[in-house]
Amino acid sequence: MERCTGKITDWLIKCGAIPETDRELYEYAIYSILLSLSPMLLALAIGALFGSAVQGVLTITPFVILRKFSGGYHAKSARVCFISSSLLLVLCIFLSSVIKCDIKLLVATILSAISLAYFSPLENENRLLSREEQKRYKKVVIKLLICFGLVELCLLCLGMTEWLVCISIGMMLTAFLQGLCIVKNLKTKLCCCLLYTSDAADEL
Repeated sequence: MERCTGKITDWLIKCGAIPETDRELYEYAIYSILLSLSPMLLALAIGALFGSAVQGVLTITPFVILRKFSGGYHAKSARVCFISSSLLLVLCIFLSSVIKCDIKLLVATILSAISLAYFSPLENENRLLSREEQKRYKKVVIKLLICFGLVELCLLCLGMTEWLVCISIGMMLTAFLQGLCIVKNLKTKLCCCLLYTSDAADEL
């Protein structure tokens, strides 16, 4: 990603599109754009390998949009993130071709939506949210969930259940990764609590 960002920036400088003095600014901007597009490109590539590029894009779209405001689990390094994301996408695209649109999928989607609406947004240690931002993000997540719900209803009426399944899986993936983050936070708090209790007992 960094090499690609550097090459694009060098090309823009050689073309005279940007000045050399603003290299760092444009490198950051290009890196941010590539980082935002990478999940979609990855889903498109993996989906194409399985002969289902549309399903790949439809699966990752709810995840990319919701994740921006809901928060969730973050890998410790870019390499781990890329590998785990690729494996998850392969699994999700496979599931989208196996899972049928039935009452079980409906229940799982509703539970995922309820979980996302209740727990969002989860803060990232690198990006703490103010109280106003938390309220605004929660409202955005709820509105997005309603929009995706309406889209799924339309797809159901049109008989396009394969696309509906993909969107549901994308929503469930978002809720799953948010759940991992919640469990991680609970473990951290529990460890801190036990450590505090142990220290207090030693002092007594």
